Amino acid sequence: MAALAALPAALPILGAALAFAAGTAHAQLLRSFPAKARLARFEMRVFPEATLDGEAVRLAGAARIHDTNNRIVMPASLSGTHDVLVEDDASGQIGRVWILTPEELAAARERAKSR
Repeated sequence: MAALAALPAALPILGAALAFAAGTAHAQLLRSFPAKARLARFEMRVFPEATLDGEAVRLAGAARIHDTNNRIVMPASLSGTHDVLVEDDASGQIGRVWILTPEELAAARERAKSR
């Protein structure tokens, strides 16, 4: 019974510990990318139109765009230009896009140099 009485007082401490653990785990999470994904500068226009390194391209109807937290984002929600890795689908259109964190961008540049 005493343990139950102490629970409300311990909740803020437990919440802080869980938040710290979740933040630490998230910071350590590394995304893996397909070997054939290429580095580019991406700008969304009006779906399905976009540009890669200034060149007009089309996104596939089922294209997936992942933000830096690996969440899928809607094309209409993107503005500006982004450093990305892109992967074409079987028809040659853009199938997947990953917006890169600064650390991922540095790793992608190193990978591009070694090719």
